[in-house]
Amino acid sequence: MARNEKEESIHIGFLEALALILPYFQKKIWAQFRSVIWIVLYLTLFQLLVLRIPIKEAGLITLGIAAVILGLTFFLEGLFLGLMPLGEALGLRLPQKLGIISIMVFSLLLGMGATLAEPAIAILKACGSKVAPWDAPLLYYLLNEGTDTLYLSIAVGVGFSVILGMLRFLYGFSLSKVLVPSIFILLGVSIYAYFDENLRYISGLAWDSGAVTTGPVTVPLVVALGIGISKVSEKNEQSSAYGVVTLASLFPILSVFIVGIYFSNLVPKPMAEGEFLRNGIHTPQGKFLLGEKLNQFEHKNQQTNSQNLTQTESKEISKKIIDAFVFALRAILPLSVFLILFLYLVLKEKIPYPEEVRLGIIFAVIGLTIFNFGIMFGLNHLGDQVGGKLPSTFRSIELTDSTKYIKNFNPKSVYTALNEDGKEEKFFYLKERKLYTGIPYREENWNPKNKVYEYIPIHGPIFGKEDNLLGFVIVLAFAFVLGYSATLAEPALSALGNAVEETTVGTFRKSLLIQSVAIGVGFGTLIGMLKIILEIPIVWILVPVYFLLLILNTLSKSEFIEIAWDSAGVTTGPITVPLVIAMGLGIGNQLGTIDGFGILACASAFPILTVLIMGILVEKSRKLSLNDSEQKTK
Repeated sequence: MARNEKEESIHIGFLEALALILPYFQKKIWAQFRSVIWIVLYLTLFQLLVLRIPIKEAGLITLGIAAVILGLTFFLEGLFLGLMPLGEALGLRLPQKLGIISIMVFSLLLGMGATLAEPAIAILKACGSKVAPWDAPLLYYLLNEGTDTLYLSIAVGVGFSVILGMLRFLYGFSLSKVLVPSIFILLGVSIYAYFDENLRYISGLAWDSGAVTTGPVTVPLVVALGIGISKVSEKNEQSSAYGVVTLASLFPILSVFIVGIYFSNLVPKPMAEGEFLRNGIHTPQGKFLLGEKLNQFEHKNQQTNSQNLTQTESKEISKKIIDAFVFALRAILPLSVFLILFLYLVLKEKIPYPEEVRLGIIFAVIGLTIFNFGIMFGLNHLGDQVGGKLPSTFRSIELTDSTKYIKNFNPKSVYTALNEDGKEEKFFYLKERKLYTGIPYREENWNPKNKVYEYIPIHGPIFGKEDNLLGFVIVLAFAFVLGYSATLAEPALSALGNAVEETTVGTFRKSLLIQSVAIGVGFGTLIGMLKIILEIPIVWILVPVYFLLLILNTLSKSEFIEIAWDSAGVTTGPITVPLVIAMGLGIGNQLGTIDGFGILACASAFPILTVLIMGILVEKSRKLSLNDSEQKTK
């Protein structure tokens, strides 16, 4: 019999295997391409056609975007093959073989491991160089010296949220019993932070951290684990399958605030730039003077960009690739080893499909490495560029990435002209190719020692005078369309729409849910952009919104509550998060705003509002239809 099986087995070569696999990967890559390309085209065309500014480092950004698409394809395939089967197998066996305490410990460790493997969490470290240490010492510390502490706090927050999620799957209690007290605690802490100089500037980071956690690793793993547990739990209801995603986005907010409160007294309060340059700042690791980190900060904010990569930039790319690989290993391997050892040693179960699991882990590491490279050199650069140029619609801005250094400059070539107000202004002519361009002369940009004049081009305001209303309106319209369109492209939202339509027996249609969420995210992105432009404290926005959400909760059915609060989590995917954060920090830096975070927090809150309102309207419509049918039968 064994001989017959051996004779009947088919052996194929490498080229034949490649021919079989290639169409499958082409389909997967095309799916990721469609979800990424629209937002890239939207940002690119807006900068080129509306802002009328060329894209800097376009070749490197294109390479980064291609890496994002390829990396995300491998990463998600790795999750599907490797980690998700482990999560569901553990969910099935945990309630049968372990007690409640063991399940809670496992859930804590799983939530922490999944969070540290999230692709979008790496973007927080990349944001550190965009924060001025004298304006917000605590925020600067958490994003630079204290990134490991920040990551760990977010991971612990997700871990505790997974514990509560699993308890819900086991015992079937309503989401509101956890949600309402959690929201009150978060709002209370946010109000407290508003009155502290240091904590005020980490509020946006804390609330945005909740959006970063609900990505392609945490959500599938937690849901797979929950599905496994719900299959063996008699107390679980169908609607209770929802709600775990929103819990995973709430508790990290609290944990970041707690860490901020701890370190608030260990770092100095905000200070003037001159005072910082004289004294430096104290951090929990010791005194930090004007060392390497500050030099990097100044360098990244003053460097000129060239279409041709210099040797230094090439070395930086090589270093970033190595960093991306190390981050991928640290994120994926500990989580995978933990799941496998727990299944094998604690539960005494065999690994399901071990060959596929191994292949999936390899794919996940490769994919996350490529994806992180793409984020650093593609989406992060693009979002930062567009965000930094957006204020040119209503204000004059300096294009620091287009700075030119004019050698052998002679001050005798400077002329004087009268402006429309009759005041004298100095300028000179610069010949580039065959064109002569008049350039304003500023004495502080002239270095007599090196005979070099530093010219930073000024752009805008495009649509009228300084701080014109039309320019503001265009920026806000841009933000709404960005949020609305990005949401429509999220594959997780389509999957949620299918599940909701099935759960509600067609009452809450998939198209209705998708439009409700997209409008909410669009409006939230608009409000978040307004928050950065006008420097509105985030507590002024979120406190009234969340109080309104709690009121609407009392008017809504439990199934719509869980659907609404989970819909916020699925809108912040691995593409949207890096772009929106980079864009918010870009526009904040251009306008001199200290806290450029908060757009994601608003984009997560408002879809809950729109879905709850739509759920109330759907329920009223259903009751009216039932009344009409009853009257007709009579």
